[in-house]
Amino acid sequence: MKANIAKKVLLCTLTAALLVAPATGVLAAGSGAGTKAVGGGDSGSSKSKVEEIIDSNSSAQSGQGSVSGGASSSVASVPATSSVAGVKSSLAGVYLASNVNGTAITTGLSTISDSYGLANGEKPYARIYNMDGKKSYLAQACIENAAASMGAVAGPAINVEIGKMASGKFSLLPADGAPISLKVGIPKSFAQSDKTFAVVAVRPGGVVSVLTDVDTDPNTVTFDTTAGQAVYALIKY
Repeated sequence: MKANIAKKVLLCTLTAALLVAPATGVLAAGSGAGTKAVGGGDSGSSKSKVEEIIDSNSSAQSGQGSVSGGASSSVASVPATSSVAGVKSSLAGVYLASNVNGTAITTGLSTISDSYGLANGEKPYARIYNMDGKKSYLAQACIENAAASMGAVAGPAINVEIGKMASGKFSLLPADGAPISLKVGIPKSFAQSDKTFAVVAVRPGGVVSVLTDVDTDPNTVTFDTTAGQAVYALIKY
């Protein structure tokens, strides 16, 4: 069942430093479908592992001219989690979110480049991975509070960083830019045919938004957001 809900903006006591805890360890089996998130490791080493994947992926793609080599690619090259219901993400990047049924940025590469004023040699780039509610406990509390205020149940959450790659370096794009559409596949473990789905977004600084599902596919949630860093959690009610 699909239904529109009014977008709500709430405030939650949250510091930017505790919004997104680093992935708790990442094992890279190349830049293909073998890439996955695994447990273990401290936050410092975990972050370095994520950066290693980004660096290796960027280097591999620069040789193909897809991220930092001049010409751009319209379809992300890694991995299976960068597509949803047959729709491939428009951005290259590191797609490690395994607790949802795929993620895809559906706004076009050139549209994002133009609307965010990217220069020659700068390419939009995404980093998407699972959120650990125990490590990002303040973000998890914001999600649960927002869900409870609507009589909803909170589900899996992902960290999303939409930025740019330039000379092999990643940096976030501004969060107050043009709209970007993100599609997320609902995992079977959270799916329920008689429920309405939406997304709770938590941004640094504690701004919490409830975002409406704008598609008609009962297996996916598509919502409009912006670049920068945020946690997005599926909810159902």
